[in-house]
Amino acid sequence: MEITIRHFDGKWPSFDIMLHGTKGAEPFLTIKGCCIVQGSNGSFVSYPARKDDKGKYWNHVYGGDKFNEHVIKLASIEQAPVRKPAKQDDEDIPF
Repeated sequence: MEITIRHFDGKWPSFDIMLHGTKGAEPFLTIKGCCIVQGSNGSFVSYPARKDDKGKYWNHVYGGDKFNEHVIKLASIEQAPVRKPAKQDDEDIPF
């Protein structure tokens, strides 16, 4: 099994986890909207969740400890480049 990470722009530094049978194959499972959270006991993978009327979050997906460790490693290696704001040149303003 091959695990790949795809970062995307969003409200938080989020990524998708894709599971492939072999390297380069089409993913047979994609988990969208994951992110790495720094908790009091260290980093952990935050999977998609739903918040109920009482404010409690219910996860849609759970990952085992070894799987999560591997995802954290891959996500940090393949982290999307930080985008810098475009430099504006005030000399081109026509007024």
